[in-house]
Amino acid sequence: MDLYKMDSLTDVVGSKYSLCIALAKRSRELGQYITAKRNMERVNAVPPLIDTDSEDPLEITIKELQEGKLSFSQAEENLI
Repeated sequence: MDLYKMDSLTDVVGSKYSLCIALAKRSRELGQYITAKRNMERVNAVPPLIDTDSEDPLEITIKELQEGKLSFSQAEENLI
């Protein structure tokens, strides 16, 4: 995993905090998928969007984001 490329990922998401949250959410989802696949169970999760031999959810998520397979948006808050 290339740690020096993380700054380029913040351009996709917006900030380092948003990047951390987005990576954590998608990695958690992929972790559930990989575990269910190993145990031959059904799970309602999106499989990896890229072809890879890695089973590390964080590495898969970073590659998905680098290849433009994922997009994230923040919910806008309307303050009164």
